Amino acid sequence: MKRALLLAAAGIAAIAVVLPATAGAASFTGVVIAKKQARHAVVTASKNGVVRTTRVRGALGRYRIGRHVFVRGAVLPDGTYAASKIRMLGPKAKGVRVHGSVVWATAKQLVVSAGASVFSLALRGGTLAPSASGGLQPGDDLDLSADVKGGALQTSADRLHKTGHSDELVLEGIYLATADDGTIELAVVHRGRVFVNVPGDVFVPEFKPGDVIALKVKVEADGSFTLVKADDESGGGDGDGDHIGKHQFSVNGVLSSIDDNNVSVSAGDGDSKTVTCAVPDGFDLSGYEVGQRVVMTCKYDDGKPVLVALQKKESGGEYLYAIGDITDLPDGSITVQGDGNPVTCAVPDGFDLSDYAEGDSVVIKCDKEDGVWTLKGIERRTQPPPPTPPPSYVQLTGPVTALADGHITVQGEHEPVTCAVPDGADLSGFHVSDYVSMKCVVTDDGLRLKRLQSGSSFWEAT
Repeated sequence: MKRALLLAAAGIAAIAVVLPATAGAASFTGVVIAKKQARHAVVTASKNGVVRTTRVRGALGRYRIGRHVFVRGAVLPDGTYAASKIRMLGPKAKGVRVHGSVVWATAKQLVVSAGASVFSLALRGGTLAPSASGGLQPGDDLDLSADVKGGALQTSADRLHKTGHSDELVLEGIYLATADDGTIELAVVHRGRVFVNVPGDVFVPEFKPGDVIALKVKVEADGSFTLVKADDESGGGDGDGDHIGKHQFSVNGVLSSIDDNNVSVSAGDGDSKTVTCAVPDGFDLSGYEVGQRVVMTCKYDDGKPVLVALQKKESGGEYLYAIGDITDLPDGSITVQGDGNPVTCAVPDGFDLSDYAEGDSVVIKCDKEDGVWTLKGIERRTQPPPPTPPPSYVQLTGPVTALADGHITVQGEHEPVTCAVPDGADLSGFHVSDYVSMKCVVTDDGLRLKRLQSGSSFWEAT
C-alpha cells in the first residue's frame, strides 16, 4: 500500500517523513538483553539504563543474554548502530537497568520499547501493584531493574518506577496485513497482534507479509497507536521508502550538496536533517544538481557512510525542492538558501507571495519550464521545538562510596554524584559499597536526595 503526497499548484500539501541524519562514530559498553535475528542485531543496556540496538556481522549465537560487550561503530539514520568492532567483556551480568516505554503489560509479562527495539520481560511475584505502576499504560516511561535468569529478563512490580509518559515510541516486529481502512497489523516480539492506525497523509512502503518493519508511532490517549513513520527493515522495495538492512540504508530527500568527495541529502518533515555520504572513486554523478528529489543509498565502510546508489525521484517533467530560508525576494523570483548552494526560481505571474518575506523558513517546489526553474509550490517550514530545559533531577546507579555528614555519594558510570540527605531520612538500611539506584532533585542549594533503592532496601521522600 502506498499513499502519495500531493503537491498543489498553490502550495505543498505535505513533505514525506524520512530518517534522521547520521551522527558519526560511537563506542559504549552494555549487557546483551535481547537478540533480533531478522534485523541481525543485538540489544544492549548500559549501566545507566540506556538501551541501544546494534547491527552486527557474523552469527548471533555467541551474544548470549547477560554477556557484557564493548561496541565501537557508527550511528545509522534510524538511531540503531552498525558495529565496526564488538568485544566480549568480563563475566555474565546477574542484573540490568533499563530505561524504556511500555508497549503493553499483563500480570505475567511486560513489553518495553527502547533503543529502537521492542523486547519483553517476565513479571514475577504477583500482579502489578498500584503503588508500583499506577496502572501501566502504553507510552508510560519506566526506570526498571531486572534479573538475568535462564537467558531471559525477569522483574517484579516493586522494581518498576514510572518516570513520565512518552507521546511517541518505536514498534518493531513482523508485518502481518493491512486492513481496508489502512490499519497496519503486526506481531510484536513474535507474539500478540498490534494494530496501528495510518493517517491519510503518511507514506507507507509496500510491505509484504513476513517483512520485518519498524514503525514510529504516536501513543493516543486511549492507548492506541497512530503511525508517524514507517521503515522497512527487510530493505528492497522500489526506493520510495526508507530502508535499513544490516549496515546499508536509504534516505529519501532533497539533494542539498554535491561534489567529487561527498553527497548530502536534506531529509525531514520540515525540521530538516542532512545525511552526508562519501563518494567512492569512479562514481558517476553527472546529471545531478542541488535541489533535486533523490533516494540516496549508502553503506558503512570502516564506520563511515559511503555512497552506493543515487536515484532521481521524478514523475513527468523535471522538478526540484529547496528547504531553507528566503534570502532574496525581488519581483519575479525567489531565492532559498538551504544546506548547500542557494536555489533561485522564477515566480510566475499571479503567484501571490505577499505573505512571505526575506528570512522566512520555507519549502519550495519548482518545475523546469522552457529551461527555467519556475515556482510551483511554497510552504512555511515547521521550526524545531525549543531546546529541552535541563532536567530537574539527576538519576544514576552504582556503588555507594560515602554516606555520612548528611550526604551520600554514588559512583556513576562516569563520575561520582553527591546529594544532600533530607533531615529525618532513615537510611539505616544502606551502607558503603551497596549497589544502589539513586534519584536526586536539582535545587538552588544543589542536589537533594529524592529516592534511594538497593537490592534489599528502599527509601523515598514523601
